Amino acid sequence: ENICFSESTVDEPYFFQDFPNIYTVIQYLNATFTFRIFDSYGHLNKTTGQFNGLVQDLYEERSHIAGTFLVLSEERHLMVEFIKTFGYWSTKVKFILKKPSLSYIENIYYMTFTNKVWIASLVVLVIFAVVLYILLNWEANYLNENQKQKKFTISDITLISLEAVCQQGTLTDSASYSGRTIIYILFTAFMFIYTAYSAYILVLLQSTTPITSIRMLVDSRIECGGLNISFLMAYYEAAKDDALKDLYRKKIYPNRFYSFEDGLKKVQDGNFAFHVILGPAYNYILKKFTNYDICKLQELPGYMNAEMYTAVPKTSQYKELFKVGFLVAEERGLQHRAKNRQALKPRCYNEAGNFQSVRLYDCQSVFILYAIGILLSAVILLAEKSIEKYSSNESRNNQNNKQRAMQFLTNKKNIYH
Repeated sequence: ENICFSESTVDEPYFFQDFPNIYTVIQYLNATFTFRIFDSYGHLNKTTGQFNGLVQDLYEERSHIAGTFLVLSEERHLMVEFIKTFGYWSTKVKFILKKPSLSYIENIYYMTFTNKVWIASLVVLVIFAVVLYILLNWEANYLNENQKQKKFTISDITLISLEAVCQQGTLTDSASYSGRTIIYILFTAFMFIYTAYSAYILVLLQSTTPITSIRMLVDSRIECGGLNISFLMAYYEAAKDDALKDLYRKKIYPNRFYSFEDGLKKVQDGNFAFHVILGPAYNYILKKFTNYDICKLQELPGYMNAEMYTAVPKTSQYKELFKVGFLVAEERGLQHRAKNRQALKPRCYNEAGNFQSVRLYDCQSVFILYAIGILLSAVILLAEKSIEKYSSNESRNNQNNKQRAMQFLTNKKNIYH
């Protein structure tokens, strides 16, 4: 028999992985075979209306069976006869990515507490601030001269409240026991809140969250790429699912195609989804990835979700024999054995013992708050300078007006004399 293959190159090392399933059928038929190598599975050229690669070779009956499985399409079915292999097909193509950190998807600095806890904490803080404002100013007005303090403004009370929330301590000292008690209770209450908040932040920084759908992948900040391989290109543009169309248009097209190793290295770095053939990918992952990386891996549906078939010429005299051979191979478990020879998803060991370093995006909200604080301080500084300059000019103008008025009165008095 003549068996036609697609050519295997450096970036396309996947075509021969399906041959064990074909080989079991050839052994069952006790047949001999020779290979014919092609550079393409066979895609329709819409300009000429002809196929290329192994599909065209089968159509012209120069080969008797495809040595690798094909995706069934209406155009191909008009050219060749497809035979269902009944069992496992190894060329599964999906997105592989590491589950992103929760801080990369959500604002962990807000989600630590429920809305009720945030509201309750704010109410407690406001009540303490109002009581402190009243009490400290009462002390400044009604205590004896030795105990009197300066009057406190809303800005002073706000600063004291923030010192309590952030557990930074305060230089403010109340002259009465009641005031000191309130300050003590304020700092004690927020000490427990601060401890709970910090502990939960630590947990969330080590947490990951799975991407549950292609739509979620499109809407996330995770980058995407496709395997730079010839036969997959036709399926990217032929996708019918709206989410897959958006993903290809927004995050893959036109230049997000990577070689096998480059794409998987980006997956290992994190926050990258790679559309790749699973068998060779997991074989590479088993050798190169750490246990920590493997434990965070997940899959998402790809652009090739159709069942795989082998193909023979339309007028093949061996068609029925091949069908029987695949049925026997399935019944005897030979196709399942071929599946087990492929690289399966590596097993995760001791997921609980994995820890990761804090990255810049984990602290993004902190940096944003820091930038807002700097900007707000600069705006207030400019406003204070402007007000000071305006007040100084007004004071100078008033002083000049007084001097001119005095000069006018003096001159008038001299003229009268």
